Amino acid sequence: MTLKAKTAITRSKLADVVTEAAAAAFAERGAADQAQAQARRVAEEVTADPRLAPALTPVRRLESQTLRGIVIAAGAPLLIALGRLSGVEIAEGDAATVVATLLSLAGAAYAWFGRETTTRPLA
Repeated sequence: MTLKAKTAITRSKLADVVTEAAAAAFAERGAADQAQAQARRVAEEVTADPRLAPALTPVRRLESQTLRGIVIAAGAPLLIALGRLSGVEIAEGDAATVVATLLSLAGAAYAWFGRETTTRPLA
């Protein structure tokens, strides 16, 4: 099994890769009949290792920097539009547009940073 670049590494994917590698190694040593069971035990030990386990634990959606950035980016102009529709007086001038644009850009940058630095899949 080969993993594509930019694919989240999950506990099950890592276990499958380790199982296949270990099974091949055990099979080469002449233990083909027990290779799969031994390989699965090795894979389970690897994925349970405390040095790897945190990186394999999925991120809850509200803890995702990417998703929070998207909400900020989309929320700024939506908040202004909803405010105006509900009768709240919001300046029609350039100031409101500039603030909404800056918030959207900040949210987009935060989302991009979150995507670029992520190591874990979403839950």
